Amino acid sequence: MRFGFYPYMLVKPLPVKVFLTVLGYLIVTKRPDIVDQKNRVQPVSTRQLLTQYDYVIIGGGSAGAVLANRLSEDENLTVLLLEAGADEEILSDVPNNIGVLLHTASDWGFKTESSSNYCLAMNDHQCYWPRGKVLGGSSVLNGMLYVRGNRKDYDYWAALGNPGWNYDSVLPYFKKSEDIRAEELADSPYHQKGGYLTVERFKYNPPIIEYLLHSGEELGYKLHDINGENQTGFTYSYGTLRDGLRCSTAKAFLRPASKRKNLHVSLKSFVKKILMKKDGRSKIAYGVVFCKDWKRLVIKAKREVILSAGTINSPQLLMLSGIGPRDHLEEMNISVMHHLPGVGQNLHDHVGMAGITFIVEPPHELDHYKQNRFTRNPSEVRSLKSIEELIKNSDGPLYTNTISGGMAFINTKYAEEPDYPDIQLMFSGDSDFGPTVANSYGINLKTAAALYKNITDDIYAFGIFPYLLRPRSRGFIKLNSKDPKKAPKIVPNYFGDPHDLQVLVESVKFLEKFIRTRSMRKLNARLNPGKIPECSQFSSWSNEYWTCYGSHFTSTIFHPVSTCKMGPVNDSYAVVDARLKVHGIQGLRVIDASIMPRITSGNTNAPTIMIAEKGADMIKEDWS
Repeated sequence: MRFGFYPYMLVKPLPVKVFLTVLGYLIVTKRPDIVDQKNRVQPVSTRQLLTQYDYVIIGGGSAGAVLANRLSEDENLTVLLLEAGADEEILSDVPNNIGVLLHTASDWGFKTESSSNYCLAMNDHQCYWPRGKVLGGSSVLNGMLYVRGNRKDYDYWAALGNPGWNYDSVLPYFKKSEDIRAEELADSPYHQKGGYLTVERFKYNPPIIEYLLHSGEELGYKLHDINGENQTGFTYSYGTLRDGLRCSTAKAFLRPASKRKNLHVSLKSFVKKILMKKDGRSKIAYGVVFCKDWKRLVIKAKREVILSAGTINSPQLLMLSGIGPRDHLEEMNISVMHHLPGVGQNLHDHVGMAGITFIVEPPHELDHYKQNRFTRNPSEVRSLKSIEELIKNSDGPLYTNTISGGMAFINTKYAEEPDYPDIQLMFSGDSDFGPTVANSYGINLKTAAALYKNITDDIYAFGIFPYLLRPRSRGFIKLNSKDPKKAPKIVPNYFGDPHDLQVLVESVKFLEKFIRTRSMRKLNARLNPGKIPECSQFSSWSNEYWTCYGSHFTSTIFHPVSTCKMGPVNDSYAVVDARLKVHGIQGLRVIDASIMPRITSGNTNAPTIMIAEKGADMIKEDWS
């Protein structure tokens, strides 16, 4: 063995910290392609900063990284990208490590306000909302899934009074970013090669995934490209991946631009306020105040300030700068620069029920090796053997993650119209799917112990995570304090409209049919018998049980959007217009997921990158 370990030690599970330490060391010493030291962004020091740039971008995440690249293409223009976090960690490149950066310095670690209607199994009844505080933003923390949404989502945006945002207009911007490397999609008119953002299938999947996807076919659903002509159906998962490893927006868009002299990237730069002034009747954004290295710095923007801080931080910064609902700003003793009642409103998210686990038995005809790897289990994944496969062979179970097993878009009886599914299912080939997500979401120990007492190391299991694609409920974000470092008040108001929970409960009826297919019967698939204690009086497949389950194990898939809604000036809750300019303010745009008038039908990272691509072109057009 090249690593110098005895064979029996290779398959012995390691404690998490030891596993990550060994993996990190071997990546640094054996995988220079992952470290990629030559191409990483070299941040500027405070001494190197200019006093003025043409564009100042706040937030180096999924949108900000795209904007920094596209706006700095013109070498005659200067661009400053301000990011509150540091550069991405090398461990985040490994798909298996999606949870490693949660609750670290790379995560804002937001929590919602305590609720009596949802997240009841979480500690203090608070939902945990991770957000990327790192170069690349949440594209460094997320599950890497590449999903564009439904064409009707964008036609709806346009119908609300946002010209240029219909599906036919945004499709070129999805394709502009993309470098599709999946052979089966290479000739599709919906995909394109040559962009900065690499899209591939996950390199590794346990054998059970084939059974899950074939079960969908048994139920009459096609196995096809859900980013193509039709969305309804089942699919292997495609991700923002390059050679099987995470392709964040920092890797995709900033590293290729890292040598441009007109692009400055300032890390660990905490923006406190957008600077505003009045010029006659005009209100103009002209710069930012931020802190770095314990210094207070002021940088001016010659052309525009662009706010790409995300669904939570973007409205927070607007309100701290005096832009937002007048009564709330006055309550917080903030001078009102511009009354804009929609700032922080219209908050919504894909809400679901995580942790649903099914127990299976591997088919007898599989050889011993495939039987042992039929599902992923912690013992196999956290072993020296899996590290050896990644380091030496660029293969193995570390090239997948808890939610990368595949997905489906299905219709419940509440679906609004043809090919407009209302539920997304995410499949997990992990035996410990339930315990893993329970830990990620902060489920209290009593509930987790009762729910997963049957899931032991010798059990084969998989998970299905249903979530609601177009919730009716709306929440809000408000300030808790004038102090920029204090997290804002987050109220998602899940199930404020009871219809949302009804649709989720209805999705469970599909799961009941799903495990009765021939493929699933062959595996003797059955629901994990463990129950949430507060719901245990109800029978396992009853509507009452799943209504109770949804209220307790309420699960975001981390897709909050729409707190700076795009809409025409006569929409009282619109914050930006169709050109993404803040209503009533010159020189200020918001370009990130917060501008979505309504959430897209699927994972939101790809749409956020599209918004930034289109926004960059709008800026160039407006200044041409």
